[in-house]
Amino acid sequence: MTRRAIAFLAVVPFLLLSCGRPSEEEETVVPPITIDTLVVRDSIGVLVGDSCYMLGRITKACPLPGGGVAVLDGSTGKVSVFDSDCEFVRSFGGLGEAPGTFQMPYEMTVLGDGRYAVFDWMGTNVSFFDQRGEYLGSRRNPGLEMPMGMTSISDSCFVLYSCPTYQTEDGYKMGYEVNVYRGMDEESYSTPFRHSFTFGQEDYDFKPGYLAVASGPSGNLYISRMCSPDYRIEVYNLEGEPVDTIESERVHLPWEDLKRPLYIPIARFMVTDGDGNSEQKMGDTPEMCPQVERLGVDSLGNVWAQMGPSESYRWDLFSPDGERIGEAYTEAFPDTVYTRIYVTEHGVVAWEPNPDDYARVYLLK
Repeated sequence: MTRRAIAFLAVVPFLLLSCGRPSEEEETVVPPITIDTLVVRDSIGVLVGDSCYMLGRITKACPLPGGGVAVLDGSTGKVSVFDSDCEFVRSFGGLGEAPGTFQMPYEMTVLGDGRYAVFDWMGTNVSFFDQRGEYLGSRRNPGLEMPMGMTSISDSCFVLYSCPTYQTEDGYKMGYEVNVYRGMDEESYSTPFRHSFTFGQEDYDFKPGYLAVASGPSGNLYISRMCSPDYRIEVYNLEGEPVDTIESERVHLPWEDLKRPLYIPIARFMVTDGDGNSEQKMGDTPEMCPQVERLGVDSLGNVWAQMGPSESYRWDLFSPDGERIGEAYTEAFPDTVYTRIYVTEHGVVAWEPNPDDYARVYLLK
């Protein structure tokens, strides 16, 4: 009997350096740790009013050079662009099957050269647009991929963290991957991470594939494994080769003590046998609270690690050399609400994927 696995839901917000011994004449100098607080400088979105500012279901918001922001609205399929004063500039895309439209847009990034890349989950492609929103073309995805994250790297490349399903001669290959793509190329330029198995022939365990992923214009890629017992961020170059490791002291927090929603990229999928019988399955929850929930890279190349075992929105800040240089907090959002906060070289934005009232994008500083 052939068993077939079809993945259909991407993510689950879950609740629940060498050193030597100094001589007596030497003094160990510990650099001061700076503490910053992020505050909301403005927001975009209205309950009623101008339709240009009415947002439906925000699936991604990307800070733009100069302080603006691009917002991907999953309910309309449009990408709306706003300037640094939160004034509407333009929109493009839309729902449909024609070139330049989407069936289910789910991820987006702005490449270093200014092009927009939008991942269409159901359309199984990535579409590209110039800075004016003009459609440039698209490339097909190699399989049915659930996008977990998409960020730009270098000038014309992007990183895609996804849960793909491929059909092979032996059945279906499933798991998690991190791939680097050069613009519209269909073949990946490098694959820094892959955790996969043949469904039905191997025991499936998605947990090693739960990652926090970020990249920046320097060409470095940062990965933290959520199920690792250590606080570790792995650094890769554009070719997918490991080049460094950032480590910090582990913080332990039992699941039962965590009161806020936590983002974990747990895959949920449907299994169908040869007789057409279907059963819903999903990946397991990590045994321990992940040390890093999300990653970001700012304009100075500093790495922002959003802490998993924290009762509030808190980040550890590391220099490009891996030295812990600071902490950042925000008190702008209730701890009981799941808010996605996205840090890039162009700024910091936030949004609630499922707001109680109406959708808004927050610009932080």
